[in-house]
Amino acid sequence: MALLAGLLCPAGSARGVGEYKEYFVAPNGRPDADGSRARPLNLATALSATSPARPGDTIWLLGGTYRGAFVSRLEGTQRDPIVVRRYAGERATIDCRAPGDRDAPFTVEGQWTTFWGLEVTCSNPRRLTKIAGSHPEDIRRGGISCLGSHIRFINMAVHDCGGGFGFWSGGEGGEIYGCIIYNNGWQGPDRGHGHAIYAQNKKGTKQLVDNVMFNQFGYGIHAYGSARAFLEGFHIEGNVSFNNGSLARQGRAPNILVGGDCPALGYGAANEDAALEDNYFVGGVTVRGWGKLSATGNTFIASAGLIGLVPGGPLSPESCRWDENTYYAAGAEGANWRDFFLVQSGKGSSLDFAAWQGQTGLDRSSKHFTGRPKDVHVFIRPNQYELGRAHVIVYNWPAQDAIEVDLKDFLKIGSAYELVNVQDYFGRPAVAGTYDAKPVRIPLRAVRPAAPVGLPRGGPAPAGPVFSVFVLRGA
Repeated sequence: MALLAGLLCPAGSARGVGEYKEYFVAPNGRPDADGSRARPLNLATALSATSPARPGDTIWLLGGTYRGAFVSRLEGTQRDPIVVRRYAGERATIDCRAPGDRDAPFTVEGQWTTFWGLEVTCSNPRRLTKIAGSHPEDIRRGGISCLGSHIRFINMAVHDCGGGFGFWSGGEGGEIYGCIIYNNGWQGPDRGHGHAIYAQNKKGTKQLVDNVMFNQFGYGIHAYGSARAFLEGFHIEGNVSFNNGSLARQGRAPNILVGGDCPALGYGAANEDAALEDNYFVGGVTVRGWGKLSATGNTFIASAGLIGLVPGGPLSPESCRWDENTYYAAGAEGANWRDFFLVQSGKGSSLDFAAWQGQTGLDRSSKHFTGRPKDVHVFIRPNQYELGRAHVIVYNWPAQDAIEVDLKDFLKIGSAYELVNVQDYFGRPAVAGTYDAKPVRIPLRAVRPAAPVGLPRGGPAPAGPVFSVFVLRGA
């Protein structure tokens, strides 16, 4: 794919660039309009099976709020996907709230369609129910339900829905990329429900890349399978997931689960193949059962319990390559817990690093430190689809007031830019200016997260100043 003039224009397309068409959509658009800027379509028509959009065309959503349930049945092709995108400089919001508070999900069927830069939310204030389980009749918050094949969601903001994305195995492959996902779910009598991404897959590979997920009632990534719900073929890379479960009464939930009752990473099932490479984990990781496992180049930081390892059988070099990792045991000095927990033959043991190496044969070339890291650690993840856009992730272990970051690889001299804290994504930028080739100074302070719609108590505590995530937007 090549990025040309802000549109996805695949090389070798079956249609010439001049043959691609643009259609405009507005909240007050009409089904009988021609889709011009002066006479925009309504969204339901533009997304329908009778849409005038053909492979390679672009549907622009003009600013405003589109309320209700919508179904996309657009049919692009591999060479010529259809693009549905927020119009530049405007905020296009889909509100999953129907009259009478009926359920109003944004359902995506069809194939080879890209949704780009949209906001999906729900203004219904109801977040509490007395009905247990995942489908209470009195909670109607919508969200994105993707049943189509080869669907891409790029740089979207999805918040305050019943769940962020349902990325189901009925559709082949697809991608969720660069999305900001927060404040989704509801509180039931049993637990907090609603995840940032609930994913299953049977055919092809689903890509979950460079998303930022925080403050759900449920999990961050919840890739959960069963005998009837397949969990095969996932590429999960560059995601930031933190403080999930913070809106629920129990106050915590896994940031990432890949698991279930079939081959997976987590719960009680056996994985076929899993690879954990070059991750930065803060808070501990548990891995249960596998056929073949590789864990290399990772950094693990936790105040209690760095690793929990539950093999499905005897450990062997053939089944488990776990080495060249870095560990920081950040608990209080003199604490009596051990950093590693190993279960073999149904018996669990808490081990220090030397015993872990000796009993398992793992981590022979790894490093182990006591205490937190001493330095600031900055990750910059450039956006694959938008020039000048990136995620800037800061672990500010020494608790500095600010840091300077070199952005010369992402911005042009003289271009306007801004850095927004993801916890206040639609609020005032933390930094804004004109790029002059000098390092950009970013203040690191606790930022109050965006208030969840309808929550009858205070919102979650802010992350920061030790940990912050920013979105760079520039040119």
